[in-house]
Amino acid sequence: MADNSSVITSVSERRTPESSLLDHVERVAHSRSGRFAVQVHLSDLRPHNRKPHHIRIAARSFDSVLNSAESNLYVLTSNDLVLICKDVRIDDLDNAIDKLRRLFRNDPLAAGGRGGGQDGFTSWFDFEADYDNFLQLVIEMSDARGTEFGIGEDASAGRELGVGFMGEVLDPFSLAKVDDSLNRTRIEDMIQQQPAVIIGADGTERILFQENYLSIAELQRRIAPGYNLISNQWLFQHLTQTIDRRMLATLARDDFGSMSDAISINLNISTVLSKDFQRFDEAVAEFTGKVVIELQQIDIFSDLDSFYYARNWLRDRGYRICIDGLTYETISFIDREKLGADMVKLIWNQELVDSVGKEEASRIVAEISGSRIILCRCDDETAIEFGQSVGISMFQGRHIENLIAEENRRREMEMTKRRTQNLNFID
Repeated sequence: MADNSSVITSVSERRTPESSLLDHVERVAHSRSGRFAVQVHLSDLRPHNRKPHHIRIAARSFDSVLNSAESNLYVLTSNDLVLICKDVRIDDLDNAIDKLRRLFRNDPLAAGGRGGGQDGFTSWFDFEADYDNFLQLVIEMSDARGTEFGIGEDASAGRELGVGFMGEVLDPFSLAKVDDSLNRTRIEDMIQQQPAVIIGADGTERILFQENYLSIAELQRRIAPGYNLISNQWLFQHLTQTIDRRMLATLARDDFGSMSDAISINLNISTVLSKDFQRFDEAVAEFTGKVVIELQQIDIFSDLDSFYYARNWLRDRGYRICIDGLTYETISFIDREKLGADMVKLIWNQELVDSVGKEEASRIVAEISGSRIILCRCDDETAIEFGQSVGISMFQGRHIENLIAEENRRREMEMTKRRTQNLNFID
């Protein structure tokens, strides 16, 4: 039987990224040689440049440093990033920071100089010379900590940050216990579906695919109550790899030949290149055309070589590819044809109406090709109307779910009415 017990038995105080950072800084007080810290001041970006997905993309920019050196990344509740490093090559870190500057190149904050120093975008602290000043700064940040981040439960939210989850901050020890519990827990009833549809000019809806996703809220409730699984983006990224494996193993038991609708799965590129996906591929067999693989844009651009390798293999096998997580700020930088994606997801936001406008949005859509864009997170009719007005015909979100459910109820009532009429006719 699966062990669904909590991985946490008790907590004495609420931990935040700031308190975890403070613990780290205090712990290395007597081992300062070769250590330094870099603070990236994302909290000073313009508001439209520090949305949750921007912070997640920024955090992933340091993956290469975190994977190859002794370093730790803290994403603070203010949106600032703090990287603690030991014996890390400055050039390697500068390269990662340069990627961030390019990401936010339209923001005045990122227009400063490069490298160690106080340039407004980053602050650098050598522990041998600046330890006491940095410790005091971290103490002040810990005392003034703010609200923690969580994740949305809309399938089209993908794997980026949202709001609403509370609980203790995930750390490596608790992550290991969550990971072990997840491997021993049945997830079939935690997998949910959300349709993406094509809406014709006459208003008719046709299902493009059903996105399969694991409810993080239910996962947290079952195996880690009291812990915020999304509180540490870096650790959550590791958790998503376990989620990928469990999802693939579960979906591989489906009968793809009898499926009436295509499905989509949001995966890490590392998962696509794993033996777990090879086993899934064997189960799908000749029905790969019924499967859409969604890949996050941050995962793609953090390692383009791996993406191109995975993309070529997926296309050769017959899978369709969707790039997830695009916003109106980032979609202009995507060359869909060059990347070889069949479709992309554009996140609906009221700023598309208020700041971008129909003319500019129509231009962006035309460059990508409206028939290849899925407008996601559509929670009301406004999103549908605006999308159609700029040439988009594919949509996903809670409003679409409601429309499909309403149509299914109408059809069921019609079928019941016909059966009743037939029975009356026979009588």
